[in-house]
Amino acid sequence: MIRFTSVAAATLGACLVFAAPAQAQNYPTKPIHILVNGAPGSLPDLFARPIAEKMRQSLGQAVVVDNRPGAGGLLAMTHLKNSQPDGYTLAIVTNAHAVWNQYLFKELPYDTRKDLKPIAPVATIPMVLTAPKDFPANTIQETIELAKKQPGVLNYASSSVGSPPHVLFEMLKLQTKADILHVPFKSGPDAMNSTISGRTQLYLAGSALVEPMTKDGRLKALAVGTPERLSSFPNVPTFAEAGLPGHDNAVWLGMVTRSGVPDEVVGKLHQAINDAITSPDMANIFKAQGSAPYTSSTADFEKRIQEEHERWGPVIKEANISLD
Repeated sequence: MIRFTSVAAATLGACLVFAAPAQAQNYPTKPIHILVNGAPGSLPDLFARPIAEKMRQSLGQAVVVDNRPGAGGLLAMTHLKNSQPDGYTLAIVTNAHAVWNQYLFKELPYDTRKDLKPIAPVATIPMVLTAPKDFPANTIQETIELAKKQPGVLNYASSSVGSPPHVLFEMLKLQTKADILHVPFKSGPDAMNSTISGRTQLYLAGSALVEPMTKDGRLKALAVGTPERLSSFPNVPTFAEAGLPGHDNAVWLGMVTRSGVPDEVVGKLHQAINDAITSPDMANIFKAQGSAPYTSSTADFEKRIQEEHERWGPVIKEANISLD
């Protein structure tokens, strides 16, 4: 009896060892779900839907976009954490969900380091620092000088507490030691309209949102957060040109799954996502959203996320930003 049990146990163990590779080899055998922290028509959703369709074509299975907006991404991320580690539940995220939330919430229902498995990056979102047309400074250097001459007088708008414009501007304040007041709003358009009217003086936002207003003269651009000047803002220097490194491609979108998904499955997903975002007909989508395709290996994407923990954690803690 003991011998039979030992043999049975050994057989069961061998089956379990070979089960995962076999499942990965046959993957996918059922629909894949992409969680989106945003309503239909939101920026993540606008990327998720065409990517899902191209993944369907390459993987041969339905890829369903599952919108779960609210709570700063916590609803979508908690659902991902509680899913099976089989590669059938993914999420499109920003660096806020993959990194910043770890430091913005005292009690986060998921661990960005332990519960998420990076798959592939998708896009970078160029950020542009803007001001009203009659703002007395015309460059980022002049703005910092003005802020230092009048501590606490200047203010900046953001789409919400903990949003990329908020966190990035706080990094700018720490870099320059400038005392500039934060004025949070409920949305990006609200913050932008306040800046256009002059109620707030500075606004850092995605290039697609502010470009029309800079073209018609309602806003002026002071700096762009890209490695090189943007073609849509050819006369506007980068932050690095102004002596303020660290803002290059600071906001990104990427795809993750939950930890424990087999590497073979992650590899198939990475290839499908990479093929989708580099397909020629995706170029118009990137252009319309003022973004650029972002490709890298899974290992490099994971490395970037770990490096951003080391970079942004201290910034958020020093700035005392909290969403609790």
